Amino acid sequence: MNIDMNDDASIFWENVQKEVKTQNTTQEWLAKNSGINFNTLHGWISKGIFPRLNEAIRIAASLNTSVEYLTSGSVQNNNKPIEAIRLHIPAIQEHIKAIEDAVKEIRTI
Repeated sequence: MNIDMNDDASIFWENVQKEVKTQNTTQEWLAKNSGINFNTLHGWISKGIFPRLNEAIRIAASLNTSVEYLTSGSVQNNNKPIEAIRLHIPAIQEHIKAIEDAVKEIRTI
């Protein structure tokens, strides 16, 4: 059963439509790519009905975004893993240099 959530559904569908437009695609493509019948998708949009979670996930995946973004318009900052990786870049570069030097030495043998 789909839940009519009015404002939440409006935000969801506004963000879906924004992504469809930004990605220069169509609702028909979205329906086909997410495995949802076009008439069902169109009905949800026109009636402001929020889809079930599994369908919202498929819609988000088709648009290469998250349900979080589609429901709120924002994404939680998940840069901490990236920042941790950046801290290791100098050490990784040193290892790469050591490997390159070792390969050069082996080639001279």
